[in-house]
Amino acid sequence: MEIAIIGGGISGLSMSLALAKLGIQSTVYERAEDLSEVGAGLWLQPNALRVLQRLGIEDEILKAGFVLNKMEIAYPNLKAVKEVDSNVVADRFGNQTVAIHRARLQAILLEKVKAVAKVELGMPYLSHKQQGDQIEIQFENAKRKADWIIGADGIKSKLRQSLGFASEYRQSHQICARGIAHIRLPEALRKEGKELWGPKRRFGFSHISEDQVYFFAVLNTEISPAEISIDSLQEMYADFDPVVNQIIRATDFVHSTELADLKRLDSWHKDRACLIGDAAHATTPNMGQGACQGIEDAYYLAQLIHKRSPNLRAAFQEFEAQRRAKVDYVVNNSWRFGQLVHKPWGQFLLKSIMKITPENVVKGQMEKLYAVD
Repeated sequence: MEIAIIGGGISGLSMSLALAKLGIQSTVYERAEDLSEVGAGLWLQPNALRVLQRLGIEDEILKAGFVLNKMEIAYPNLKAVKEVDSNVVADRFGNQTVAIHRARLQAILLEKVKAVAKVELGMPYLSHKQQGDQIEIQFENAKRKADWIIGADGIKSKLRQSLGFASEYRQSHQICARGIAHIRLPEALRKEGKELWGPKRRFGFSHISEDQVYFFAVLNTEISPAEISIDSLQEMYADFDPVVNQIIRATDFVHSTELADLKRLDSWHKDRACLIGDAAHATTPNMGQGACQGIEDAYYLAQLIHKRSPNLRAAFQEFEAQRRAKVDYVVNNSWRFGQLVHKPWGQFLLKSIMKITPENVVKGQMEKLYAVD
């Protein structure tokens, strides 16, 4: 059995590695000519780390990333609104949160996948058609055959379009500017992931290595992404704690995008094809679960393919039934949170709720996010 995976990002590579662990052959097809060091950082939460541990790459992740002992929502002056002790989380779920450069995570996955599966770069997907029990896949400059196809090609998935699924982007009317700063934070901030809330603005940051800090700035779309620069960010966050501008000044480049998610699809699968990650259920980044949910998808789908083989239609159906509730929870709550926190009354409400929420309720919310069977 040969499975074609469209997309060589985090979800697609995790999918290939998860299949290989179960003795199932796959080929990853990635449109880019090379997977160079691009992107900013991400926070790998305990659910994703549990999967990566099962895939045998936890040690590499810990070496390449930066373990965060505390996650905190705070005022612009760094005063805490709500903090979560990562050691308490680790006691229940086995892992803390690890901050890592997205490209480093991708490089680790790529190296592992190349040792056990095929990866073809420079292969933009165009279409596919079913021929009996096989699929013929048309790429820009080549054709390939496979028995089944998995789409891990992101929110703008060409495979999703090819399947004819009615999909619509939901615009948040917010912009996220991301960057990597070359700086060492004061000792009190070195092991923390912080998100500061100000009027119509947020600023999050953490170390991803000893001398690199990942940051993100979320703003209402009163300007376009093209208008955001290092200088303009410094002006917009001038009233935040001085460490914020120190971080911004220490970066060479800022990448800005409008935030959107994907309206709920009627289905993630059709015939011999199935979607995972952002191709199926792209979310806004407000809960830090986008990449984490793609990694979870890969793990669960691989398990079901192994269980149901050779009837992968049943695997696809069971996968969607198994994953829908959690994914809907993440997408919907991430959207609501992002909309509320940028309204003055909404931010006040969220802060008030955070301050009075009992620990057992917080633990219940973590259970929904971090538990992996």
